[in-house]
Amino acid sequence: MARRLLCAALLLTACAGKPTTPSATPGEPGAPVTDPRPTGDLPDKPTLAEAEAALAAREPARAVALFAGYLAGEHDPAGARQAYPGLARAHEQLGDCAAAIRAYDEYLTRFADGAPGDLYTARGACHAELEQWQASADDFAVAFARSTLPSVQVEALTRQGFAYFQLGEFPKADPPLKQADEIFLAAQEAQRERFTTFYFVGMARFYRAAIHHRHFRDIAIRLPEKVMAEDFARKFAVLEQAQDGYNYTVKARHMFWVSAAGYQLGALFEEFYDAMMHAPVPEWLDEAQRRAYYEELKNQLRPVVNKAIWVFENNLETARKLGYDSEFVEKTEAKLSELQAVLLAGDTTLGRPYPRLVPEARPELSVSGEDPPAEPSPVDRKLFIPEPTPL
Repeated sequence: MARRLLCAALLLTACAGKPTTPSATPGEPGAPVTDPRPTGDLPDKPTLAEAEAALAAREPARAVALFAGYLAGEHDPAGARQAYPGLARAHEQLGDCAAAIRAYDEYLTRFADGAPGDLYTARGACHAELEQWQASADDFAVAFARSTLPSVQVEALTRQGFAYFQLGEFPKADPPLKQADEIFLAAQEAQRERFTTFYFVGMARFYRAAIHHRHFRDIAIRLPEKVMAEDFARKFAVLEQAQDGYNYTVKARHMFWVSAAGYQLGALFEEFYDAMMHAPVPEWLDEAQRRAYYEELKNQLRPVVNKAIWVFENNLETARKLGYDSEFVEKTEAKLSELQAVLLAGDTTLGRPYPRLVPEARPELSVSGEDPPAEPSPVDRKLFIPEPTPL
């Protein structure tokens, strides 16, 4: 009898932690033990605070899931107003600009009134990453209109101008770039704001110079001689405008744009050399006159080569002095080596033009006046792309 009572007591003790009926409630005997910790990576109903915490912790995949889960459930308008930009930023951290744009679009569909300018800045940057240049320009125009801080205005105008530059719409690109520089100078003079970076100041000046550089490339050298003289005069005048623009860029004191401007300035002189060396030769010149023409031309153009070398050397010296490195510094080293090799090799092209110093540059207009290729060459696409910036 005692043995049976003991066995029954042990059996009841073993079963005490299991629910005896479906109606048992926590705290009562036989109720299930509830673990307060989440059973998976995500809670059943994500909260906005949890999503923001994941975003701040640089856990973008988790943040996307949390924001999406929050927006899929019951939420108030104020929460949605905060959640959609957070979802967009999480997508940006993942490098998914298309998804980020969709999140920004949804936000603007719901809360267009009073949307902050920085939201348009972020969406405009995403459009730029996807090379959707017109959409990018439109967003930065709104961002500028909704901002009052000079540094924010300078960035918006510069990136708007850059978008139009990428579209090849130079008459639309120059005004915002010019206005960006004017706002910066006015802010400096009035001491309205202490800029934490001169990146976009340098970028605005660089692309204004680049517009002149592209116009320089587009000027054809044509026969007859009277027209040729006029073409050379126009080409040299635009060269001086581009040169002044690149020198002005250097004064912005941002090292990336200093090195970029220095490289492009050296390339500008190389391209001028190529334009003159490979200009059409009057057909009435006989063989002896043609040889004499090229030998005299080479002598006259030697200072242009020396100028390019001097620019490249100064660009390298500045970068090394400041311990700075970039793709433009590497390209400058390569260009300097090529030019020095040309000079040391001596003249092996008697009576003929030297090979082009910048063969990768877009070819000039043909003598027949045909338009240049609509698709920019690799050098156009590569050299005028700015350093990646945070979205």
